[in-house]
Amino acid sequence: MASSNKAAETFISVAHVASELFRAQSIAEELSITSKNARALAVRAGSTAAGFNEITRFIEGLSKLTIDAARKVNIIAISQTKIASDLFRSQGFISRLDVVRNSSADKVNQLLPIYSEVNHKRTELDKSISSGLRELVDRLDETKMELRATQVVSVVSRVEASRAHEDFQNSLNSVADKVSSAGQRINKHLENARRHLAYLQY
Repeated sequence: MASSNKAAETFISVAHVASELFRAQSIAEELSITSKNARALAVRAGSTAAGFNEITRFIEGLSKLTIDAARKVNIIAISQTKIASDLFRSQGFISRLDVVRNSSADKVNQLLPIYSEVNHKRTELDKSISSGLRELVDRLDETKMELRATQVVSVVSRVEASRAHEDFQNSLNSVADKVSSAGQRINKHLENARRHLAYLQY
């Protein structure tokens, strides 16, 4: 029964993780648009905003990193959902075999090979879930660490904005605000995703 509960909990938790990562990916796609707009703005601002070109490339890199991470986590999540579903079915089958074995002593020997095979499969699925969940947690933690750079980018963007011609300063500061906000919002979704996995045993 413990495996059945674990399978159900994993299925639900991983679905939540996928949902949070989908939201993070949407924000990263917004960030990509922000970087393109900032690049066009830097071109219009000319030499006074030359440093902004490098920043926009970095913003684009952060955006791609988050989108790639979200896709990779989603692949793991889909895989875990399938494994959890298979584990749930295997555990249900074992429970039914237990009922038959307990009700008829003469069928025990006939059922033993089937029981052994299904139980072996259940054990392998259980190991696979544990391994996949560790990978999921590691990937989330790595992405969270890499996203710390958004706050640095935001600060540098403000410095560069202050050097630009005053006609462009507000717009360039707006880019810095958007980068900072996007980083915080993505981070929040990553934290929520991580929280959904926190109580699972792996």
